[in-house]
Amino acid sequence: MDIQSFIQSGLLEAYVLGQGTAAERAEVERMAAAHPEVRAELESIEQALEKLAMANAVPPPPGLKDKVLKQIQGDQGTPGIQDHLPPYGGGSGRAPELKIKSWFGWLAAALLLGAFVVQLFRSNTESQRQNTRIAELETQVQDCQTQSQNQAKLQEIIALLRDRNTQTIVLADGPTPKITATVWYNPVRRESALDINSLPVPDPGRYFQLWAIVEGNPVPQSLGMVDSRDSWQPLPFKDKVAVFAISSEDKPEGNPTPTMVVLSGAVQG
Repeated sequence: MDIQSFIQSGLLEAYVLGQGTAAERAEVERMAAAHPEVRAELESIEQALEKLAMANAVPPPPGLKDKVLKQIQGDQGTPGIQDHLPPYGGGSGRAPELKIKSWFGWLAAALLLGAFVVQLFRSNTESQRQNTRIAELETQVQDCQTQSQNQAKLQEIIALLRDRNTQTIVLADGPTPKITATVWYNPVRRESALDINSLPVPDPGRYFQLWAIVEGNPVPQSLGMVDSRDSWQPLPFKDKVAVFAISSEDKPEGNPTPTMVVLSGAVQG
């Protein structure tokens, strides 16, 4: 495999994320040590992911440190379970007497019943093992498919973030924001994407809609609805966008014009 094919294989992205087999990770380290272009590509991917992580950084809520310290102090004074156990032996120290009556007929019936139960148990256990193994294999197949999809998506994210023409537009709810989202906007690649950052799930009966105000046109243009379950969402590209905004709407399909703008951010010209 030539160097360019190796770079485009996805092994570098998997290595940065701590994925891949031991052999694949060793191969990445060997190629990075031998080829400066592979090492530079690896560093570029790390920087792109760091940039994405910084955009999603959320400070801890105030007072969290005090709550944790109080919880630790409270746990240190909790009595152990041994403090609640009764004395061994129940007081008398003598085990109850067992009376056993042996009847040949009952014993034979019990043996036959026991053999049947054992066979039934073995059959059920084997069936459960087969079902468990089938479920494990199905999960592995789904994980492989999901991992492949996530890796393809990750490569798209990295390609957009590491491009020098990609602009970072932070959408905020005010000068001292409590809620933010980020639009990655690249007019050269003609690509844009939304990173929802700390955008919460909307209240029941409310839906987030994304808007763009294009230079020379004061009418906001809808870019579609925001999916709060997906942190990274590709957006329809618009030329010469001046402002991105997110509004709260009362319809799942959105409205023709924004009802209540909750976040906005200007594109630096």
